[in-house]
Amino acid sequence: MNKLWAIIVVIFALVIAILAVSLSQSAMRPIFMITTFFDVMIPILAVGALVKYLACCKHCHGDKE
Repeated sequence: MNKLWAIIVVIFALVIAILAVSLSQSAMRPIFMITTFFDVMIPILAVGALVKYLACCKHCHGDKE
């Protein structure tokens, strides 16, 4: 299942990259919306995961030292 997911993501990325090269600027507006969405979302999720890890690491996993 993990290999199938990786193949799907790679194919999707290739299709988007090919469209970005071949389409005109006005036709690429939906692609720009998708990339802007991920440009904003990924750092916020990363900070949230870091805060969760820092707040939960000793509480959830115990102090093993």
